[in-house]
Amino acid sequence: MKTRTKTFIFTSAIIGIVITISFALLYYFLPIVYERDKINSAIKRTDKVIAKIENQPLDRIIEEVNEEFIQGRTTWGIKDSKNNTIYPFKLDSNKEKLSQKIIIIAKDSIVPIKGVTIKDSEGLKYDVAVNMFLEPVEEVKKTLFKTYPYILGLSFFIGGVGAYVYSYWATRRIYRISARTKNMVVLKEPVDYVVKGKDEISELENNIQFLYLSLLDNIESLNQELEKSNAVEYSKSEFMRIASHELKTPITAMLGIIEGMILQVGRFKDRDYYLNVCKEILESQGKLVQDVLFISKLESIEKFETFNEVFSLSELISEEMALFELIAVQKELIFKVEVSEVIIDFNKEDMKKIVMNLLSNAIKYTKKGGTVTITLTPTALVIENQCTPLEQEEINKIFLPFYRPDYARSRKDGGTGLGLYIVSKLLLKNDIPFTFKALENQTGMVFTMILSSVVKNSE
Repeated sequence: MKTRTKTFIFTSAIIGIVITISFALLYYFLPIVYERDKINSAIKRTDKVIAKIENQPLDRIIEEVNEEFIQGRTTWGIKDSKNNTIYPFKLDSNKEKLSQKIIIIAKDSIVPIKGVTIKDSEGLKYDVAVNMFLEPVEEVKKTLFKTYPYILGLSFFIGGVGAYVYSYWATRRIYRISARTKNMVVLKEPVDYVVKGKDEISELENNIQFLYLSLLDNIESLNQELEKSNAVEYSKSEFMRIASHELKTPITAMLGIIEGMILQVGRFKDRDYYLNVCKEILESQGKLVQDVLFISKLESIEKFETFNEVFSLSELISEEMALFELIAVQKELIFKVEVSEVIIDFNKEDMKKIVMNLLSNAIKYTKKGGTVTITLTPTALVIENQCTPLEQEEINKIFLPFYRPDYARSRKDGGTGLGLYIVSKLLLKNDIPFTFKALENQTGMVFTMILSSVVKNSE
């Protein structure tokens, strides 16, 4: 049975019981209250009449009593000291007949309410007995009994309508909550609405709404985490696939060279030359393996705290530049260095990787005789180099693993293709902003790393 039906039946039953009990009590107590009220009223009236006729002539007494009797409020009896009836017999014929008629009719419904002794103007004593006619009380009972079925029927009808309205009003919010929870089962988007009221049902609506919104937020967060996890897994699998290819191709080439040397086929008879070629391939592959291992380590610990230290970034840049002096001389490069003393709080090994890869790329891709400009301030590290500027499409891909620009597709010119990828991973892990774009005059590229979040002090 539905809640609304139960509420209607329960409310109707309560209303019916209350109405029945109320009418039963009314039927029982109304005559009693009515009788008591009538008697009290008659006593007060009688007291006034007695006070009025006290010490009056007998004729005046009978006249007042008779007037009171005719008005139908009470019946009076007066006897003298010899127990002779003075009233109601000393009346004119019409009044006497009326009085006798009333007395006969009211014989079984007369209630004594007063008995006193009074004196007339001559000092004679009279016993006065006052009775009350209660026939109207019985009539009220009969009238109530006759009209009760109609009154009860009308009361039950009105009560039923009221019970239906109340049951509908009382359960409408429960039905609304039920409808909303059905939508929640299928994870429908919630409709914004304002819950009115401060009662328990309103609080329940608010709690369910808050719970559902929290559930949707958690589901959305989980979906985002799942997508992110899937993207990471895909990225890892794609990285390993490309890494395998990058490792497999040189190894295959080196196997071909060694086989040619063993068989002494054609140009491979020059073993000394091709041994140096194999050595270069192995060194390149060793560098690639180191980068792959570093990236794997970086991805496995990127969510954990890194150990920072305070050191001079200026000194670190000078140390790293010394490693590239020979290459710079061979390419006849011009270095413009403007380095301020900057102290940072950072993982030193990570910063070495960043600076080394940035300098390596800048020197590697700078034209022969070109200029490499290194500027260090307390706010940023800026590295510019003269080269063929990249298109925006290439810039968008430059930080992807194993990506090399069109003019550096070979491993000889383009390195492992992991340098800038490592740089971006380290900077993103430490929330350091950076940009890489073409110079406005289209003469080269510029990499800018913002240091505000890691600088300790500067001199």
